Amino acid sequence: MIKQMTAIAATGLLLAGCASPAAPVQEKVLGSSYTSIAKDANATTVRMYMWGGDEGINAYIDEYVAPKLKKEHKITLKRVPIETADLIQKLRAEKKAGKEKGVIDVVWINGDNFRNAKKDGLLYGEITKVLPNMKYVDPQAQGSDSGTPTDHLEAAWGKVQYTFHYDQASVKNPPQDLRELKSWVKENPGKFTYPEVTDFTGNAFVRHVMYGLESKETLKDPKADFKKTWAYLNELKPYLWKEGKTYPKTLAQLDQLYAKGSVAFTMGFNERRAEQEVKSGTFPKETRPLILKDGSIASTHFLSIPFNAPNPNGALVTINTLLSPDAQLKKFDGTYWGDGTSLDLTTVSQKEQQAFEEVPAAESTPKPAAFEGKVRAELDPAIFDMIRKDWPERVAR
Repeated sequence: MIKQMTAIAATGLLLAGCASPAAPVQEKVLGSSYTSIAKDANATTVRMYMWGGDEGINAYIDEYVAPKLKKEHKITLKRVPIETADLIQKLRAEKKAGKEKGVIDVVWINGDNFRNAKKDGLLYGEITKVLPNMKYVDPQAQGSDSGTPTDHLEAAWGKVQYTFHYDQASVKNPPQDLRELKSWVKENPGKFTYPEVTDFTGNAFVRHVMYGLESKETLKDPKADFKKTWAYLNELKPYLWKEGKTYPKTLAQLDQLYAKGSVAFTMGFNERRAEQEVKSGTFPKETRPLILKDGSIASTHFLSIPFNAPNPNGALVTINTLLSPDAQLKKFDGTYWGDGTSLDLTTVSQKEQQAFEEVPAAESTPKPAAFEGKVRAELDPAIFDMIRKDWPERVAR
């Protein structure tokens, strides 16, 4: 889903010590009542910067969220596609230049991008304290972002599990663990690959290998030498698509290879993500889910507001709307996105609970029981950085 980026230590230290020039404005907005915030947001424009690599996600924002905001608050929502790592670079540059008013109102963020944004003072403030719909959000989802405490700086938007998808027409006996996956790849050269590790999904694939092969002690140490992981990936390499001489740069590119039949597997965060792709005819009709015995990393993604957002009132109303049970239900439904909800469903009405329960699941979506005993917590974000640093030298080259 969202790409990540390595923090630049010197820049981070420089920016961390810079107080936001807009602090008094932030205090005024966040000290207001939500009623006042909603009034000031009325009939304004909100620019939402987010990863734009999925047509279903884009359609959810453009065809459902935007009309909803227009009807309820007369807000004009403009979706701006951007890689999250590029967004962090942009905000860093604006902070360094003392730019008090930027162009970004809402950001979709998580993982080490949030860690870096928090460290460098790139976010608006304790936004969740003023959002009424936070009462529905699952406290476990909200507490930390890949090990970094959220401290009210972002709001949990969705929860997902990493899932492999394969074409049952060409994969009769899907591998059940990493050992069997390696055997399958060797027996079917050219039919498997994973994205480069600068991509969030590709980086996560490597972390799954780590979970399956490394000791618990090693997984706790970002400075460890993950020899078993590098050995496994190098053993796969000659049998990958294009003999491992090149890799898809993004999840979108891997999905394209899978859709064309060039490879037999794709992968990613969100167990329901294949539903719409199969329905639209993009993915093979016999696409099925696969959860390896080695485990599936759980991931929560978030919404936040930059330190210099030009329309913070509109941004707060937009985020609050995206956390509403009806917006979360529409997001959960595979019609657009099929994204796991961040809500604690015991907090919504019985009618709303029933609506979530009645959302049909396609054959490409794993049953909840498939994850029992296999859910893995996200690793230290510093390991994301280490993978980006070491994989090119230890594997790709």
